[in-house]
Formats: sequence, structure tokens, C-alpha cells
Amino acid sequence: MITRRRAIARLSVAAGGAAMLASPHVLAQGFPDRPLRLITPYAAGGSADGLARGVAEQMRKILGQSVLVDNKPGGNTAVGAQLTAAAAPDGYTLLICTGSTVVTNPLLYPKLSYNPERDLAPVARVAVSPLVVSVNRALPVQTFADLIRLAKAQPGKLNYASTGTGSVLHLASLFLEAQAGLDMTHIPFNGSSPALAAVMGGEVQLFIDSIASSLPQIKGGKLRALAVTTPDRLQVLPDIPTVAESGFPGFDVSAWYGIMAPAKTPPDIIARLNAAIGKGLVDKAFREQFEALGLVIPAPTSPQAYGDYIRQERDKWGPIIKAKKITLE
Repeated sequence: MITRRRAIARLSVAAGGAAMLASPHVLAQGFPDRPLRLITPYAAGGSADGLARGVAEQMRKILGQSVLVDNKPGGNTAVGAQLTAAAAPDGYTLLICTGSTVVTNPLLYPKLSYNPERDLAPVARVAVSPLVVSVNRALPVQTFADLIRLAKAQPGKLNYASTGTGSVLHLASLFLEAQAGLDMTHIPFNGSSPALAAVMGGEVQLFIDSIASSLPQIKGGKLRALAVTTPDRLQVLPDIPTVAESGFPGFDVSAWYGIMAPAKTPPDIIARLNAAIGKGLVDKAFREQFEALGLVIPAPTSPQAYGDYIRQERDKWGPIIKAKKITLE
């Protein structure tokens, strides 16, 4: 005969076993057991889409499950971010994003459909897109120092291009203005291609652009590269100095890509994803493929370190956006 005390004890053991089965650690042991979905908030065929597919392939090889790239462009990456935020927090839906998605969008848009701090969890940073300061070849400057002297001598007369108000390229130019004490005129364009055409045609004198976009024009002699915005010189432009070594120590501005998961995804599953992505980042063929395009593949770091990096980026751009009173609808 089962006493009341024994019955309660058995129920407690059963409940404890169910709790163990539902715990993140136990769940992570069998993860993943079906294909994953990697949302990219960009159109198919671009550099971000190419990187997403490269990361997805590395994850497939390491995790043993297909990783399906799902293009969801729109809203300056907000569409894809919102879909990820609303997905089940089980590790099977991920987002590849840039700093716009998790850093500047919340600072620029008064009404945003998601809150990255509340709705998304950092998994891993996967690539850095360095920027290069280039000028029209007819501009009478040969070095970055020449450019600074010219801009200071002609306040408000030097025009610089961007890919739109509030874009990382616009903010990079504002950061340079603040660091160097310059007064230049902003000319926004709808994308890098028309901005590059305007600089090469002499309509605009200066453009801080991604290496991946400007490299062919630099190599072809259509633009004069003066400096790169990373802390170290780049393999693809070894003779071009950094802004930091050109008189502005500590200057470090880049676009970047990272992987996010829905908030409340179990930490063990995030750790599993982070380890797989990190293993993929050190693959020689993967690194060579994307570094040849002008990207820098960073050393693997923890989700916590990636989260710290995002917060540092918010601290960098927040004061500039606030000081310039930049808002977007």
C-alpha cells in the first residue's frame, strides 16, 4: 500500500525529472535536431547576403544541420529584426545584422518595432567591414593630413557623401568632423554606387565608404585613398595609413556584422551556437574568401564580449546622434 508521504515523494521525483528534461543544459545536448533559419534583413545578392550564406555554410558543416538563409529586407533592417524578436527562443531562428540593427536604429527612430536590448540576445560577432577615406583625384591633397588642412582652411565648403542620413557612413563622417574639429557639408545619396559616382565625377569631394565597395575604384585609379578607419592597416591596402596613425590616436570606426537570437534563448544553446560560429570563423578558406572582399574576420569571442561591444558602440554613437539631433521616421 502506498502511503500519502510516499506518493508525494514519487510526485516530487517525477517533477524533478521533468524539470531536468526541460532544463537548458539538457535541451542544448540534443541541439540542433532540425534545420535552422538565419534571417538576413537585406536583399539577396548583396555583400551582407553573401556573408550570411558563408556563415550558414560553416554552421551547417559544424552543427550537422542545414541553415536556411531567409532574406527579409526593409525598414533599415527593422523587418528582419522584428521577425527574429517574435520567433520562438529555441535557437532555431537567428538574425545576421549590423550595428544599424542593434545600435543606431533605436537611437534614430522614435517609433521602432523592436527593442534590441529587450528582444534580442547577442550570439557572436562575425565580420568587420573597414571604412576608407577617399577623395576625388582632382582634389589638391595627397595625404590625410593634407585633407584636414584643406577642410580647416575652407569651413563648410568641402562636401562629403554618405549612403543616407543616419547611415554608418554618415555617422563616421560626423565622428571625423568631431574628432578633427571640421565643418563640412553632408550630401546624402541612396546607396554607395551613386555616392561613388558623385565623388569620381567631382560633384562631391570626399567619401568615407566601406572597403568592399570602394576597393575596385581605388585599385582602378579612380579614387585616391587617404586613410583607413581601423586601428591597424589592412592587407588589401597595405600602403594606406590609418586615421589613428595620421594624427588621431584611438580613432576606430567600422561597420560590422553579428549574429543575434531571440531574447530568452537558453544560455547553453547560445553557447553552442557561439562555439560553432567561432569554429567557422577560423576556417582558412572562409577567412580568405571574405578578407579578399575587404572584410576583416575577427577572432572568436564569447556572447558576453559581443554584448559588451554592442554597448560600447551605443556609448560611441549615442552622443553624436543626440548632439546633431538626428531622427528618422
